[in-house]
Amino acid sequence: MIARTLERVVLGASALVLVVVGAASAFAPAAFYAGYGIQVVGSPALANELRAAGFALLLLGIAVAAGAIRRRWVFPSAVIAALVLVGYAVGRFISAIADGAPDASLAFAGAVELVLGVAAGWVAIRSRPRS
Repeated sequence: MIARTLERVVLGASALVLVVVGAASAFAPAAFYAGYGIQVVGSPALANELRAAGFALLLLGIAVAAGAIRRRWVFPSAVIAALVLVGYAVGRFISAIADGAPDASLAFAGAVELVLGVAAGWVAIRSRPRS
């Protein structure tokens, strides 16, 4: 019972992050990224890329949310969450080395992504199908 509740918390938090960031990127990229000091207005190509990635994150977040609701979706949802969130965290880390330190809010986002991604990885390992 406690383990299932913990799975739901991890998947629910992961889904919430993905859905919120995805929706903000998809529907209001200029406003969302302005908070990070990123200028989107006047760059249709950048807005296009951010919206595309935003919709992908939104849909992935919905898939992860399914695992918080339906038991049989836990494993695939956890794998999706772990790969996407750890992928973002690793990408931010590599960028910090290659491009310089990011804004503090982006560094915080990377830390949250890493923690949730590792937690989702733990859920995936725990819930993997046994043959």
